[in-house]
Amino acid sequence: MTENNHSRVERRKKIQEEQRSSKNQKPKKRFWKKFLYFSLIVGIMLFLVGVGAIILIIKDAPKFDETLLKDPLSSSLLASDGKTVIAEVGAEKRDDIGMEQIPEVLKDAVLATEDSRFYKHHGIDVKRTLVAIFKVITTGSLESGGGSTITQQLVKNSFLSIEQTPTRKIQEWYLAIQLERRFTKEEILEMYFNKNLYGGDVYGVAKAAERFFGLNVDELDQLTLEQAALLAGIPQSPNRYMPTVEDNLERAETRRNMVLNYMNRHGYISKSEMTDAQSTPIEETINIQKPKANKYEAFVNSVLKEVQEKTNANIFEDGLEIYTTIDPDIQQLTEDVLSTNEYVSFPDNEKLQTAVVITDTQTGEIKAIGGGRNFQTNSYNYATMMKRQPGSTIKPILDYGPAIEKFKWSTGHMIKDEEYHYSDGTPIRNASRTYAGSKTIRDHLVWSRNIPALKTFQEVGADAATEFARSLGFPISDEQKGNEANSIGGIDAASPLVMAGAYSAFGNGGYYMEPHTVTKIVYSDGRVEKLAPTEKKVMADYTAFLVTDMLRSVVHSGTGAKANISSIDLAGKTGTTNFDEQTMTKYSLPKNAVRDAWFVGYTPQYTGAVWTGFDKTTSSSDYLNSTTDDLSLLVFKAIMSKAATSQDRFKQPESVGKLGMEYYVKGGEKPHPPKPAKPTDFGAIYDEEANQIQLSWNHSTISGFETSFEVSYTVDGKTINLTSTKDKRIVLPNPEKGKEYAFTVVAIAEGVKSEIASTSITVEELAKAPNSPRNLQATYDQASNSILIHWQPSNEGENIQYIVSFTVNGIPQTLAPTSELQATLMGPQPGQTYIITVTATNEVGSSEAVSTSVTVNPTPEPGGWNGSGEDNGLGDIIHPDSNAVNDTTP
Repeated sequence: MTENNHSRVERRKKIQEEQRSSKNQKPKKRFWKKFLYFSLIVGIMLFLVGVGAIILIIKDAPKFDETLLKDPLSSSLLASDGKTVIAEVGAEKRDDIGMEQIPEVLKDAVLATEDSRFYKHHGIDVKRTLVAIFKVITTGSLESGGGSTITQQLVKNSFLSIEQTPTRKIQEWYLAIQLERRFTKEEILEMYFNKNLYGGDVYGVAKAAERFFGLNVDELDQLTLEQAALLAGIPQSPNRYMPTVEDNLERAETRRNMVLNYMNRHGYISKSEMTDAQSTPIEETINIQKPKANKYEAFVNSVLKEVQEKTNANIFEDGLEIYTTIDPDIQQLTEDVLSTNEYVSFPDNEKLQTAVVITDTQTGEIKAIGGGRNFQTNSYNYATMMKRQPGSTIKPILDYGPAIEKFKWSTGHMIKDEEYHYSDGTPIRNASRTYAGSKTIRDHLVWSRNIPALKTFQEVGADAATEFARSLGFPISDEQKGNEANSIGGIDAASPLVMAGAYSAFGNGGYYMEPHTVTKIVYSDGRVEKLAPTEKKVMADYTAFLVTDMLRSVVHSGTGAKANISSIDLAGKTGTTNFDEQTMTKYSLPKNAVRDAWFVGYTPQYTGAVWTGFDKTTSSSDYLNSTTDDLSLLVFKAIMSKAATSQDRFKQPESVGKLGMEYYVKGGEKPHPPKPAKPTDFGAIYDEEANQIQLSWNHSTISGFETSFEVSYTVDGKTINLTSTKDKRIVLPNPEKGKEYAFTVVAIAEGVKSEIASTSITVEELAKAPNSPRNLQATYDQASNSILIHWQPSNEGENIQYIVSFTVNGIPQTLAPTSELQATLMGPQPGQTYIITVTATNEVGSSEAVSTSVTVNPTPEPGGWNGSGEDNGLGDIIHPDSNAVNDTTP
């Protein structure tokens, strides 16, 4: 009984638990039912929305125009005037062939690489498409998709742009299905082979075989496995794999080997065939042919490349109007300068190359490209493609420009040029192997000294200097930027295109405009796509102007003087590079051999970059010497003297001040005035008439600095400041006679004094004419029968002589001059009166005469007068100095 009760209790509990469980499960079932119902409705709505969106996308798809599949439209390239056609490119670049002309090995290579299930799908490979969608979802990038069939690729190249968007992809699928409905697989494959781009201006497999291998249309059956694999791999990225470009060869060979791997994977070739083909160097399989050149081939090639890189346009088939930046006159002038000796005398060495890029300084528009001397189609374009060391042309870009931008240095900032070394201890030298001492950065840049440039780079820091250079379009990788030799141009990264772009920013007030050849494209449907880049502010206006003014000095009086054109405002910089020791030893090159020679210059109108050098050094004559390293300057001058017509000048911005000839940033460092030159030709002359000492000197005044002169003199041991004047001539009035005056003059500019110039003069006592003698007396001496004459001297005068004269009976007579103070007249005649006159005289002049008179009284002797003959009364003349007696007769 008890057991039954227990059983009933347990059953009751079990029933109750089941009921409770049932009550809990009922709400859950209802939730899932509602959720599934709601999801179904949402799904249907999303499906309907999706279908509607797809319908709208398909509705907006381009019209299926069969002519676009086969008949391409050529494109016109227009000059900068928007009217002149410089080239027509397009349909003539392609040779159409039939499917029967395409060898099986080429067909197999393409199918294995691009669409192995081509004959099994109807335009869309669902399996590959789902895999592609999964990649897009997992990577978040449309570039990761892929999965396009040959049919889709043909549709994309014929009707659509190559942009990666869901809308374009849906339209591509729709058009691919339409294409498959209208054409057979063989017809689609034939169109694909004829329409593919193989790089540059090469469209269609027939033209590619001719250009890359030298095989005509009827020789396509001679294609080797290696050649077929190369052709199959190129269309994925023509500009990367096109074998006409030497830099592409390694990538092209890698791509070819990948195609061979695909062919083996899909059973078209055996493993041994794959291995043998992969081991064949690509150089052994190509035979590049040069096509007929366009008129301006180097420029046209740059246009094609730019359009292909920047747009989705098919330049050879879309019937475009491409508005370029070329100035045909400047382009033709550039080609004439490079290809003749009419403007510049090139040496007789065909391996010597010169390349040029001319841009508009304000807009970055490329006006001319000189790809090389005697440039031909598909030649290596040295102007745009090379990467060489820039030498000293890097100094404004990587050294002084960044320093002014970061520290606000003035152009008069002083740096000491001295023995120096890199941070790792490696010595650095200037090209001259000398040291200039403390000079301004202007002077260092003018004479292109390396040591101050390195010091500047070190002070700025590699990071800041590199970022400044990168902002100017100069490519420096993170791995390269720590190399201190970059500061003097030891980096393989420069081309005329890069250098022209960088320097134009200095001439454009600190705005960088990427050099470009195309301004816009007009499509056949009238749609316009603008391609001109926008300007970027990369430096302060004061940085641009200070660098520009220093570079003015380079061409006016420094290393760039041979490029100077006096009629325009020109700034520029030279640069040269040397060979490494190994090359110099191998080819026995002289120590002064130059590898690269640069000149980059600019005006407010145009910027030009010129490089000269040898592509490769393979002999002892492949170098530039002291004559040919000037070719870049001469080429620049030959082009710019005719092309640059604007008289505009670089304008000093408000942020810049000037002190002397140096400029500075307002609020930044001011230049220290240089020491004035010592006055020259300092001399003193005494002006007797004006009784003054006249002082004069010459002086080379520093341009822009107000110069004054301090003049002092010392006399009797006492120094006196005479004056401070801006003149170069002064006087000292009324100097003391017989005193020596020592004069000094010093030039002063902005408080800085020159060395002292000195001179001296003694003002001598001047000789005077003597005064008249004093106390003149004359007495008759009866005992000696003579007249004795006496006088006293004057108190002034030296070297005095006296002239004694007498007059008797109206007849004058003169005794001999004497320096004595007396004279004697012998034998005067009795009864006569003698008028005696004495005059003092010297080398200066004579005094006034003084006179006296005396009468000779007769004293008769006994017996009377015994004279005989007639008496004239003169008596005998006594010469005082000799006591000689002269008888004179009238």
